[in-house]
Amino acid sequence: MKQFNLEKLSKLSEINKNEDIKALSHAIFPGTHCPLFGVAMIASFIEDLVVIVAGTQECTYYAKDFAYQRQYGKDNFYSVVTNKHDITFGCEEKIKDVIFEIDNTIKPKAIMIVSTCVLELIGEDFVSLGSFIQDKVNAKILVVPTEHFKCNSHIPGMERSLEQLVNLMEKCPIDEKSINILGHRQHGVENTELMKILVEEGIHINSVIPSKTTIDELRFATKAKLNIVTDFVALPMAKKMEEEFRIPYVYFDKHLSLERIRNSYRKLEEFLEIEILSKLSSKEEELMALMEEAKKVLKGKTFIYGNTPMMAFEVTSFLCDLGLEPILVQVRDLYENDSIYMEEIKSHGYDPYISRIANIAPMQYIYEECKPSFYFGHENPMNLAKRNIIQVTLDEVTKKLGYEIPIDSIKKILLSFQQHEEIKEKMMKIAAKGGMRHGVL
Repeated sequence: MKQFNLEKLSKLSEINKNEDIKALSHAIFPGTHCPLFGVAMIASFIEDLVVIVAGTQECTYYAKDFAYQRQYGKDNFYSVVTNKHDITFGCEEKIKDVIFEIDNTIKPKAIMIVSTCVLELIGEDFVSLGSFIQDKVNAKILVVPTEHFKCNSHIPGMERSLEQLVNLMEKCPIDEKSINILGHRQHGVENTELMKILVEEGIHINSVIPSKTTIDELRFATKAKLNIVTDFVALPMAKKMEEEFRIPYVYFDKHLSLERIRNSYRKLEEFLEIEILSKLSSKEEELMALMEEAKKVLKGKTFIYGNTPMMAFEVTSFLCDLGLEPILVQVRDLYENDSIYMEEIKSHGYDPYISRIANIAPMQYIYEECKPSFYFGHENPMNLAKRNIIQVTLDEVTKKLGYEIPIDSIKKILLSFQQHEEIKEKMMKIAAKGGMRHGVL
């Protein structure tokens, strides 16, 4: 019997809830990130936000290291490393002392206290601590629990961090021509298709949260007439801002479907009372032409969907539209709107296997079993190349917004296919001429 095989997994038609998604093995390697990583991803964008991470050595070290690398050594992450005594008798006083010292010496405008699993399990109440200490310090106190024992990914850490930032905001007069971008986690949002067209129409960006903002800018984020949510992790933040400040939001995710992108632009037209779609007709035509070109090249070829920054089922549905056939889709969890994309995949007549992401080790056996044409996501390129599998990563595409996302995605897929074919042809010619005798190892 094979050590790992697809028969252990559920098929798409059998997935109704998160518990239906199975892993290829009981031990998962390398595994998903924890919520602490999600907090670090968000908080490290805001250079004047002080972050206190309380936990064991490994938790505090990795959070600090990530922030140090991202902020080029100028990070504001501070570690409260707990020992056996702290875990036995509690560490509330220790954390209070750290907060008082930072508030008195650094004088930050805001401090985010981040609790980790061990301290949460022994019952340390960081929310109450934050409430108690707020009146005794000048900095605004934010509290983010990580609670990895309740989930299986870094997503909750990102959602909670963004939602906590709302506590820094103040009521302001509304600027009818300004918007906020919520959830965009890449630099250069001003260069995206979406922002260029909005600027042409006289709309300006009030704040980009979290990737281009400060504490003061967060205070005045409520000046915006509209929040544009470009990543689902910012939906809780948008809903809280709508509830507290009555700022509406449009969910303008990194869609790949022409119709979904068009509908998102249409909503912006209505809220902002501007005309957009008529100026993007050439983009729609380019996308439709590329899709037809891709179908001719890709029809009938198979793929495995791996770990990418995009939504697994939505990307898989788009790839099916291009003529590709899914064998295995690796996912983190089921999210809002996934049921729509899952039905779209099934409408193509496909019923792929579904597994948990971030479990690369047993995948080496699966490649041999199903022999896909493409692998979408992160993997060791050599593991795929030696099996004649074309690897496509879509990280650069996540910096985009609008029709440029599917356009650039298709271009990347076609380029990867072309390069693979060219290399294969060169190798065949070399082999025909004698291979080793011509210096090829």
